Amino acid sequence: MKKIAILLTLSFLFGIEIFGQEIGSEKVPGQVKVAFNKQFPAAKMVKYELNNADYVISFLEKGKQFIFTYDRSGNLLSTDREITPEGLPKEVSSTVSKNFPGYTIITVVKREAPDKGICFEMDLKKEGEGYTVRFGDHGEILMKVARKVEFKVNTKSKK
Repeated sequence: MKKIAILLTLSFLFGIEIFGQEIGSEKVPGQVKVAFNKQFPAAKMVKYELNNADYVISFLEKGKQFIFTYDRSGNLLSTDREITPEGLPKEVSSTVSKNFPGYTIITVVKREAPDKGICFEMDLKKEGEGYTVRFGDHGEILMKVARKVEFKVNTKSKK
C-alpha cells in the first residue's frame, strides 16, 4: 500500500499521467533500454510506460522509488528519486523550517533535468492541512499548492 501511495504522489508531483500507457519491455526502443541498463543494470521490478512520446521507467531500489524519463533516442529527460528529508540541501531545509513551521515532511523527491537543473518537491502536512511544494536547489519556493489532508481512522476494535 505504501508503494502505491508513493507512486501516486510522484505521479501527481511530476505530471506523469497515471493513466499513461503501460507497455512491455519489448516495446521500448533499444536506445532507451541501453541508456537505462547502463545506469541501473541490476534494477528489479521495472515498469515501462509510454507517456506521449516519452518513455517512463520506474523501479524500486532499497525501498525508494526511482523514475527515469527518456526520449525515443535514449536521451535522459529527467530523473525523479525519492530521498529522505536529511538528504535535502541546507538551504532547502532552512526555507521549509522558516516558511512551514510545525509541518511534517511526508515525502521528498529530488528531480534532475539536464535542461532545468535540480529541484525538490515535497508533501508537507500539519493538523489536517498540507501543501505540495517545489523548491529550487538554493531554497527558493518555485511552486506551492494547498492540499486537504485526510486522516484514516481505524474503526476496527482489537479483540
